Amino acid sequence: MRRSKMSLAAAVGLFVLWVLFSGKLDAFHLGIGALSVAFLYWQESRLPAIRGEGERRLRIVTTVVYVFWLLWQMLLAAWYVAKKILGPKEGLQPRMFRFRCEMPSQVNSVLFANSITLTPGTLTVDVEGDEMVVHALTADTEKDVFEGDMAQRVARLSEASASVSVEKLPLETKKEGRV
Repeated sequence: MRRSKMSLAAAVGLFVLWVLFSGKLDAFHLGIGALSVAFLYWQESRLPAIRGEGERRLRIVTTVVYVFWLLWQMLLAAWYVAKKILGPKEGLQPRMFRFRCEMPSQVNSVLFANSITLTPGTLTVDVEGDEMVVHALTADTEKDVFEGDMAQRVARLSEASASVSVEKLPLETKKEGRV
């Protein structure tokens, strides 16, 4: 049987976060927290490793700064989308597009795809290797994926000197008939 990669310190840290966020110290809430952490510990032990041999870990300070930057971007995007939805309907121009962005690792690619989805007005529909298909609510939200600095920030989460570019691809069917 394979041992979990999650350390005991990480499990204790998750439990402490549970206690802090719940604000409850009764047996029921502590029990639910312990069960949740135990379930995560078990699930994590069953997942295949996504980090390649010799691959760098995410840099802690840079990642924390990125989370706050992403939250700010989410607020700005939510305000923009609200204005577009509540304003004249001709401002909405939904579209799908495909692009390639070679990230330093698979972890960075997943974080980039999730960051796009978390930002109102965009939704990552498919990820295959270094290619992604995204739905955008307007031309501006599509442009933000290409011209914004989200890709650079995500790439630098694991490597300080990482540099990436976002290359637009045609949105036509691929080898398996997928869009």
